[in-house]
Amino acid sequence: MIVVVGAGSAGRSAARLLNHLGAEVVVTDLRKPGEFTGEEREYLAILEREGVELVLGEHPPELFDRADAVFVSPAIPKDAPVMKLVERVPERITVRDIAHALGKLFPVPCIGVTGTNGKTTTVWALSAALEGAGYDVWRCSSLDRHLVIEAIIDGVITGEVEGHDVAVLELPHGTLRMAAGIRLDVGVLTNVKPEHLDEFGGSFEKYLERKLTILEMADESVVGWDCENIREALEPGEVVRYGVRRSDVEYRGRKEGNALIVEGPDVEVEVVPFRLVGYYVENCTGAVAAALEFGADPAGVEEGLARFEGVPGRMEFLGDFSGRVAYMDAAHNEDGLEATLPTFRRLADERGGRLLLGIDNPDTVTERNKLEIGRIAGRYADVVVASAKNETLERIDREAAEEVAKGAESEGCEVHVVDTVEEEAELLAALSEEGDVILHVGPGVVNAYERVKREFLKGLESVLGGG
Repeated sequence: MIVVVGAGSAGRSAARLLNHLGAEVVVTDLRKPGEFTGEEREYLAILEREGVELVLGEHPPELFDRADAVFVSPAIPKDAPVMKLVERVPERITVRDIAHALGKLFPVPCIGVTGTNGKTTTVWALSAALEGAGYDVWRCSSLDRHLVIEAIIDGVITGEVEGHDVAVLELPHGTLRMAAGIRLDVGVLTNVKPEHLDEFGGSFEKYLERKLTILEMADESVVGWDCENIREALEPGEVVRYGVRRSDVEYRGRKEGNALIVEGPDVEVEVVPFRLVGYYVENCTGAVAAALEFGADPAGVEEGLARFEGVPGRMEFLGDFSGRVAYMDAAHNEDGLEATLPTFRRLADERGGRLLLGIDNPDTVTERNKLEIGRIAGRYADVVVASAKNETLERIDREAAEEVAKGAESEGCEVHVVDTVEEEAELLAALSEEGDVILHVGPGVVNAYERVKREFLKGLESVLGGG
């Protein structure tokens, strides 16, 4: 019998894979059922249906006395009291063991994408490019399913991945660790910026090291050379480079009118029409580079990206509401906001209106620099409304919203604090005038896309009518 300690994403993933491989598995967690989010309870129900036993609200000592092996979730502190019980078990199953087992089961060629920002957009653009070139693609991103490692394991266990020509996987830092056994034909590293450092003891070097894992997984590595941290960490000769701001790259992209032009080694890709703006230019350049390095036909890549209309929640247009245009975007850290907000500031100026910005709580399971996020928001927006709800953990944290508001106010911006995204949208709508741009950003667009979009639209429509 194998005991899995911790019913978070890593523990659930390990338990499901071990159960699939024929082991008797018991998951134990100090949290009671009511303390898990709705999404987590859905995943736990899948485990039970497949024969995994759940012991919630306690760590019974007798469970460890009977165990043959134990897997401890990486989120469990090394000094947690349960670790004394873990010592009674004769064998430890590691994250590396799980990664190796998953790699052996993964049935099709694979391209993986990691980085701090731009992962989801690159995955979707790359999938569109490959489909245009005739490939049957299995796409797995955080927008398709928030907890990516569980989605990957689900695809393997249910057989959903089988029969496709290629899988394109988004690999966030947590997923990257447990998926490290999957051999990648091409690995893409978009950029690496300081993020999630509380999970790495405050060390950017450890976070960077995790992201660079993708180079070890991949036969060919494609990296965003515009990122200074990547340039400092790697030598040009060991990777294929892409970018939009530097010339010392193998693939250089630019937008000309309604076309995306990517110049590569002995090939030029011209995507027409290409109406996407902002960070889409860089991310689609990376998608072109990865597709061509995988062996895709350039003409097919052009055709696929010409049909690509963007990613839901990434500079997504929601409609015209009585002369106000509304958008939502997944920007939720400092670099993401700096990449996103200038586009909407220019749009507001072109329309002769203001930029009214709503932002959901920047914290997830990761705490972020909310004061600096507020300052960046305040530099670009005329009005900032901060929502207190942590959309990932589904709880209200007024202090977090107040900190965002404090940062925005320091830039001379009008600020307000509310509890929910719906209240935020209602207030933005009430404050707005014809010609204004209303934008919602935050991690909720990543981790709870459908709910956040529904609440944002409901709030706007309650004041301004339908878009």
